[in-house]
Amino acid sequence: MSDRPEVTAGDGAIARWRPTPWFLQAALVGGVCLVLAVVLRRPDLLVLAAPFVVITAWSLATRPTGVPRIRTGVRTSWLREAESSAWDIEVADAEGAEQVITVLEEVPYVRTDPELGVSIGLLAGGRMRGSITWAPQRWGRRTVGNGTVTLISPWSAFRFGPVARSGTITHTAPQEEHFSLVAAAPHPLGLVGLNRSRRPGEGAEFADIRPFQRGDRLRRVHWPVSARTGQIHVRTSYADQDTEVLLLVDAHLDVGVSGGHQGQQSSLDLGVRSAAALAAHLLARGERVGLQVIGMHQPLRVPPAMGARQQRRIIDSLAEVHPSTGIAGSRRTRTPVRPGAGALVLILSPLITQDAAEQAVRLTQRGVTAVVVDCLPPDVEIDPAREPERLTAWRIRRLERELEIARLQERGVPVVPWKGPGSLDLVLRQIARRPPRTAAR
Repeated sequence: MSDRPEVTAGDGAIARWRPTPWFLQAALVGGVCLVLAVVLRRPDLLVLAAPFVVITAWSLATRPTGVPRIRTGVRTSWLREAESSAWDIEVADAEGAEQVITVLEEVPYVRTDPELGVSIGLLAGGRMRGSITWAPQRWGRRTVGNGTVTLISPWSAFRFGPVARSGTITHTAPQEEHFSLVAAAPHPLGLVGLNRSRRPGEGAEFADIRPFQRGDRLRRVHWPVSARTGQIHVRTSYADQDTEVLLLVDAHLDVGVSGGHQGQQSSLDLGVRSAAALAAHLLARGERVGLQVIGMHQPLRVPPAMGARQQRRIIDSLAEVHPSTGIAGSRRTRTPVRPGAGALVLILSPLITQDAAEQAVRLTQRGVTAVVVDCLPPDVEIDPAREPERLTAWRIRRLERELEIARLQERGVPVVPWKGPGSLDLVLRQIARRPPRTAAR
């Protein structure tokens, strides 16, 4: 008994070297022609049968008998959109085999090289190493590497397999778009940061010069004014504070068709990619950023924090976002949204369902500064030739959506469309001019 583990074929049976249909056809044709040549005394049939008989005999004499070792695996399981990795295959102990045929299962939004995930390699000394390049075109979690591996002997006489290979779960993070935000976050309440506070404190921006008080530091003494007035004066500055920013992603529906990286974007594409761009920019600026996804069956929340590790947490969590099924009667886990005092909540939603709008109103009534970022793609339309019954419903929903946006703005909730860099500058400047909100009925 062999000490090697049994290899399972694609149909569930134990893989072994089996004759191919071409070998059986050659053996049948050679045998029939040989019998007819002897019975009918036809030398011409004997000449026709000779190649088939020689190939059949040669294939039987060189038939492989060993069990090859097949190893496969994904080189990298964490990528960003449009980045490429490789699915490696290594075959050993395959003496007598000539070719290795690899077929990978097609995965949505995954581009392979060679196309269709089919690769043919030649063995040398019973060994072969090869790879198939794959590149995800959209964020998300998917399984890459499901497929079959088949070994072929010379003259395609015998084959080993196809051997089923299980894939690896890979995570594709959204590509961070270029984003810049000039305006400071309104009403900061943190201890450290780059945002100017309304109150004096330890900071770098000059505020005023006043007489010395007990507890002032000597490095704050302003000697020119002190020498002129005969009394010690010190410089004061505005405190530099950070802000807690909560990114609230609406995953109830995915409106539109996603074309992958650099293609047409759906509403969830805009929401996830804009959340990644906002998180990268705000964390680099020194803010405390958190993430929460509403609409999924399983709650997804990343507590606010700072630093590069927090950015990795947010990006990994965004790769797990998927839209709700939308089936009537399905239960979704409603996670309460509880930002800290003075937090800025950015709600990224297409505003098709009323959940995001109701959440924005509740946060505003509690005194939280909320901004709705409209992530509905401008090119979402219903084809009247294919779906005429849905065209009227979609137009009515668009009119209702415009009324809901107007009501949100009347209640003090700004709604801005996502347009890349500079999308939030104007609205944040306007909010900063207002006094801090308090809880209201």
